[in-house]
Amino acid sequence: MLILIRRIYNVLVGSENIRCGTLPTSADTVACAAITLTAAAAWTWGAWVQVALGAVLTAETQIVGFTLENMVGAPSQGEVQIGYGVAPLGTELGRFQTVYANFVLPKPIRVLAATGIVARYRTSTGAADTVDIKLNTITGF
Repeated sequence: MLILIRRIYNVLVGSENIRCGTLPTSADTVACAAITLTAAAAWTWGAWVQVALGAVLTAETQIVGFTLENMVGAPSQGEVQIGYGVAPLGTELGRFQTVYANFVLPKPIRVLAATGIVARYRTSTGAADTVDIKLNTITGF
């Protein structure tokens, strides 16, 4: 009986098509390793860095969180900005204070299919500060 109820729910909601993923992926020509973001001067945004090319996003995608690691500099006094576009240009979708490990967004960021995703970084100390980032995503909703 529970299996029947679950199948009916999945059909009505479409949840059987939801897929979790990570960007960048091995299908992305940018890289499949984490992307390194570099700060500029103190509290000045570094350059936008391509996280995923538009060609990789074949369906509408929601960014639900991200992972930060290998921080160098002032991680507790920094921010990551996620946007859309093609590096070195980008348009902000959200800005978040940096912390180690996984960061779950309070609300998913929706990105249309065939849209590139970019990110950049800034800290209180500046130029030598870096962080590696990967985005957690869902598709098929």
